[in-house]
Amino acid sequence: MIWGLFAVAVILCLTSTGFAQSTASEGTSDAYYLGYYGNANMGFPTAEVNIVNPGSTGGYSAFDPTAPGPYGDLCANVYVFTSDQEMVECCSCFISPNGLRTLNIDVDLTSNPLTSTPPHAGLIKIVSSDIDSSEGDGACQGVSTNPAGKAEFTDVAGEPYYPEGSLRTWSTHIRQTQPSLFTLTEASFRKADIGRESYGDESRDGSSELRKLQQQCHFIALNGSGHGHCTCGVGD
Repeated sequence: MIWGLFAVAVILCLTSTGFAQSTASEGTSDAYYLGYYGNANMGFPTAEVNIVNPGSTGGYSAFDPTAPGPYGDLCANVYVFTSDQEMVECCSCFISPNGLRTLNIDVDLTSNPLTSTPPHAGLIKIVSSDIDSSEGDGACQGVSTNPAGKAEFTDVAGEPYYPEGSLRTWSTHIRQTQPSLFTLTEASFRKADIGRESYGDESRDGSSELRKLQQQCHFIALNGSGHGHCTCGVGD
């Protein structure tokens, strides 16, 4: 009987330790999400991406004058790729705690590609980051004028930032079954580990995935002449 109780105690201790380790390790990968799109810009019913801010860094918005804080406003930094690995659009979208933002894949995410041809399929990456609440919604995106007097987009997505907070994202998928019939399914984006070298460790080189996303998006903002900038749809 004593040995049986001892064995149960050991199992419970090991289980508790395992859960503690799992929870700690998830913190570095809960700001990076992957999803895909297909059958875009083909005349099919359009698909959507839905992004929710669950309040992981605070339950109140800094733009609510009656809110006591802590504040949990986040930027959803969105990067859209073609199926051959080329980034074609990027943008950063403001989402307040408990807010929902809905992006139309045909209209918001693929209609203004850096190249001239809207893509049909590819990858969507989203990185969550904090905002500077003193800047309002413009802390996530805005329009500025360059030295030549030309308007250009400025986004958190194309600038250095530190991943923070958590978002939850779902996308719908449209598939044709008959000439006039389609099926609709929905899937959640999957979390991924963007790499510890991306989380503010300046001793690493610039080859990390996060820095590559930021640099490619920055290039699009500087050289796309307005092309390559996605839009944030509706909501929040």
